[in-house]
Amino acid sequence: MFNNKLFISLSIFSIFMIFTSVIKTTTRIIEKKIIKHERKNANLENNLYESYLDYIYLSSPESISNKIKEFRDQDYVNIEYSQIYFSLEHFINEQNKTTKSYINEKKIQKK
Repeated sequence: MFNNKLFISLSIFSIFMIFTSVIKTTTRIIEKKIIKHERKNANLENNLYESYLDYIYLSSPESISNKIKEFRDQDYVNIEYSQIYFSLEHFINEQNKTTKSYINEKKIQKK
């Protein structure tokens, strides 16, 4: 009788131990996924905020020029569309093109 109760108690205890470890592991995995999604969400919110600022800036150049004239004595000159770069890579590629053409012009002049 005593052995049977001990066996049942130990088996129930070990089942609960295994069950709790499985639950802990799955909750850790879920928490990691939540943190990953929160980081993505924060990054997307930051990108949305930056794009909203870009939209406001690019959609109202006259109001910006008026404010600059108001607060500075210098004249404000609008940037041409060809001077706006979409990314750093785009800027570097343009700089490399102009550098290569300048080097080629020097070689041609030397001949």
